[in-house]
Amino acid sequence: MNGDVVLRASGLSKSYGAFWALRDASLALKAGEVRSLVGANGAGKSTLIKILTGAVRPSAGQIEMDGTTIETGDPARMLAHGVACIYQHSNLAPAMSVLDNIYLGRQPTRRWGLLDRRRQRTDAEALLKLRKIDLDLDARAGDLPTVKRKEVEIAKALALNARILLMDEPTAWLSHGDVARLHATIRTLRASGVAIIYISHILDEIFAICDTVTVLRDGRVVEDCAVAAISRGALLQKFIGEKLAAGVSDHAKRLPAPGATAGSRLTCRGLTRAGAFQDVSFDARSGEVFCITGLVGSQRSELVRAIMGADAFDRGEILVEGSPVRPRSPIDMIRMGLGFVPEDRHRDGLMLTMSVERNLAMAALDLFSKFGLLRRRRMARAAAGQIASLSIVPADPHIEARNLSGGNQQKVLIGKWLLRKPRTFILDEPTVGVDVGAKAEVYAILRALRAEGTAVLVVSSDMEEVMAIADRIMVMRAGRVEGVYDAATMTEREIVERVGGA
Repeated sequence: MNGDVVLRASGLSKSYGAFWALRDASLALKAGEVRSLVGANGAGKSTLIKILTGAVRPSAGQIEMDGTTIETGDPARMLAHGVACIYQHSNLAPAMSVLDNIYLGRQPTRRWGLLDRRRQRTDAEALLKLRKIDLDLDARAGDLPTVKRKEVEIAKALALNARILLMDEPTAWLSHGDVARLHATIRTLRASGVAIIYISHILDEIFAICDTVTVLRDGRVVEDCAVAAISRGALLQKFIGEKLAAGVSDHAKRLPAPGATAGSRLTCRGLTRAGAFQDVSFDARSGEVFCITGLVGSQRSELVRAIMGADAFDRGEILVEGSPVRPRSPIDMIRMGLGFVPEDRHRDGLMLTMSVERNLAMAALDLFSKFGLLRRRRMARAAAGQIASLSIVPADPHIEARNLSGGNQQKVLIGKWLLRKPRTFILDEPTVGVDVGAKAEVYAILRALRAEGTAVLVVSSDMEEVMAIADRIMVMRAGRVEGVYDAATMTEREIVERVGGA
């Protein structure tokens, strides 16, 4: 850090009626600084980012850039001042090239408005060389791996002369190797003087890449210090509270011996889909958490989508509570007592422009209708009960799902299936992109379901998570089952070795 403050936020507050999403929040960001922004779900992180990008106008407070107060609530103005955001979900045009994505909507032109392709390529090559970013300008953005798409978005922001990058959960869905690559890019940007606000729920990342940390809790800044000046335990206590922090610190301890009954809720025998997975066999039992893990490309998500009837499979057999079933669609499996939380909650799980109440009721509309008529009062009562039991914040059934934080969106997604009381519950990466506090809450939900006799099948690439919640672990590699292990007899290192083929 060179010591020059490029952005100063003072007393930022935002209210939605009687609900205060942010109260008197202040921070100062210096050139060449990577500042972590952390907080539990509903702490105000998203609101603060929206204010800094101009998407939301604060109820009070001001923002200064280079010592000059600027008008808030205008995204174009913030971009002009060099503030850009890399969101958790890609904003690229997948069918277009990397080059066209970088300059989308502002391509250089010649006389008569004709596109200057030569200058566009020359400018892009110079930008990538200066920032030490390795990209194929002619590749289709949609064909790139996730980490490369993140680099395209970074290049796109830098082409706007961005001096401040806001990065919202940038490593969600990245492998360990890709995380290291992205962090290397961030270090290069930091060395060149770019200031970065880095939102992450992963403590390892905060301590590995960030210089300073701002902690939000209940809409207020409760800590602002150098990362080197705070311990992990103290940081946890700051943003999720002492009691919950103690629970999170203990969550990796071995669970008691499984209480699974001999009965299998879900059985797969020789399940095969050409080009994806081959000869997959396992049993998910009543009263256990059965985890499927593996590296990116192990075809775990493809497997559970086929089990749920979202995708077809070529051969093999699925049995639900002993009865063979060949699902033609997810509806068949839902009727058989299965629930499914997909990996991408935005694309496949929620209707973001619909209310929390309607999202919660969506998978159980048949339970709230009679003679084809929707019983809205009953639906509202059920939704209110889920909001209360899952501590969804804000507790407003009419707020649109897109206005919730990532962790609260995930609780809505889980809650809509809990209304159906599934006997087998499949969750694909259930805590990706949510903070440590929300993880603890999700784990508590899964353990409660396990205690009630539900078969809980979790797909996860988070080894700490797998070891924390699993009774049995199935390792997949390149579409095949490497083995099924009793979690009580395995160490995390042993599982990692099997995942990596060591």
